[in-house]
Amino acid sequence: MFDPACTPFLEHLDTNYAPSDDEVLEIRSLIQENDEALAELIAHMKALEVVQTARIYFRERHSALLSPIKRLPDDILSALFVAMVAHPSQRHARMTNNHPAVILSHVCRRWRQLALNTPTLWNKLTIHSPPTPTAPTPGNILTSDASRSLIIAQLPEVDRCRRWERELELIKTTVHVWLKRSKGSDLFIQFQAADPIATGHRYHPQSAMKSPPAATVSSLVDIICNVSSRWKEATIRLTGSGFEKSAFRRIFELREDDVPHLQRLALSATFAIALGPTGDHLPPPNQDTGILGARLLSSLSLGPTFAAFNTLPVRWRQLTNLQIHGLPSITNGAKAFGFSEALALLRACPQLVACDLTFNVGASNGGMSGGRSLTLRHFVPNHDFIALLFLPSLKALSLPNDLGPSSPGHSATEAWLEAFGHQLTDVHLNAYNLTQSGLLRCMNLLLNVVSLRLAHNIAALFLAAGVNLETPLDGDFLRRLTPSFGEGNVEGWHCCPKLEAIELPIFAGEEALFQFIAQRRRAHSSGNLTIARLRKVTVKFETVKELDIANALREDGVDISDLALKLTYPLRIPLRQRAPFGDDGSD
Repeated sequence: MFDPACTPFLEHLDTNYAPSDDEVLEIRSLIQENDEALAELIAHMKALEVVQTARIYFRERHSALLSPIKRLPDDILSALFVAMVAHPSQRHARMTNNHPAVILSHVCRRWRQLALNTPTLWNKLTIHSPPTPTAPTPGNILTSDASRSLIIAQLPEVDRCRRWERELELIKTTVHVWLKRSKGSDLFIQFQAADPIATGHRYHPQSAMKSPPAATVSSLVDIICNVSSRWKEATIRLTGSGFEKSAFRRIFELREDDVPHLQRLALSATFAIALGPTGDHLPPPNQDTGILGARLLSSLSLGPTFAAFNTLPVRWRQLTNLQIHGLPSITNGAKAFGFSEALALLRACPQLVACDLTFNVGASNGGMSGGRSLTLRHFVPNHDFIALLFLPSLKALSLPNDLGPSSPGHSATEAWLEAFGHQLTDVHLNAYNLTQSGLLRCMNLLLNVVSLRLAHNIAALFLAAGVNLETPLDGDFLRRLTPSFGEGNVEGWHCCPKLEAIELPIFAGEEALFQFIAQRRRAHSSGNLTIARLRKVTVKFETVKELDIANALREDGVDISDLALKLTYPLRIPLRQRAPFGDDGSD
């Protein structure tokens, strides 16, 4: 064992002692002897480090053999793969090398073989056709990457054409691979594209393209339609000009026998209409759109359509989910969808469970029944419409962007809650065009609401001409939902006693929110079962953060272990602005 104190010069160390000539020679000898021992020690340490690295590597490689996932049977591992790909976060995953199924197939030989033998990993086709090369204009309706579109748009036409063809050929090749790996399993299709004719591109033989763009897109459509017998769900969004020469014709020529397994369909097709249209020459979707008549179809989402709904070959009586985007485009002149059309349509759907309607203003009335979930967008029908409804099973009501004006005692939103508020458990309202008193009246009607979301659509301001609207989402509003205690018990009336989840997209008042959460949690913890346990709070504040609400709740003794609390604040504005073109070191 080395002892640093074992030296004849111990008493002179760390002093100003000046050694003699003989002592200098002795000291140098001691240093040389120590350096030799130190070098030997360093060499030994390096050898030990090599052994250490080898030992660690040995341990890691052998520990990997004990990984529980390696011992999972193929059927369980395959089920995990399918669950991962089916997760909602992967719903719109593109068919690229970053797709979860591809990543799983690249982990190891066993996983690759298992992934390739699991058809349901490959049966979801998300196909977005690239924008057709057009005149150099930045951005494109089919891409969210405006900067990339701008770069491409600035390329010479020859380069843009070649790039477009390469991208489309890659998509076609990828679709073939996915279809082969999916074997005979049901398919879930997402197809979005614009007709080349509609983009303004004009093919000429001297261009860089090997074939006309319309023919190239048609070949992709053919690949998809060739397997229509396997479609189970299809989301199709198309943009075109004239339908007669459209690259998408084959989709609309499919018959009900061509889609025997189709259960869910979302179809939005925008085609220009010729002047003076007749019922026999309306662009699709129309009475000749065979896929609308699929025998197993239970869920349907339709975009604006020129054809009357009663002329479409839909089996309305078997639908359980219906979504109608009734608002027409300013340019396409589609038929307006109003209250009378909605009533007639819904009367034809006795099995309806969930309904999402986008309204135009104006219609006559009729009667309607059924449904557990109802969404009404833009304009909400009033008392006369509600009086014709029979909805004993209605549990979820969404009026997310009611743009109609609100005045005291005449709110369509209040009318809906007066009729159905006692039976609703899930409510989504636009609070902006409700007065403070009107909003509180609405809350008093929600005796059984479990989930409440209050939107704040300011577009109502422009349509509520002359109506002076207050901003109702503040501390005073939330205090009305906060139970009070007297002698340890909850006392007095409080709104929404069964509320478990609340979302406020715009709010002011941290202290009021703190008290609301604390009292709601305490009320249930104290054994008062008339007040539900608050479980989820989502709030976006108008003011900067001054109070750490989660910390304050803990310090106040409130149990928040199972509380999902998501609070968003605006960024603070720095008092000292940074130089706009300064370097990283300037401030």
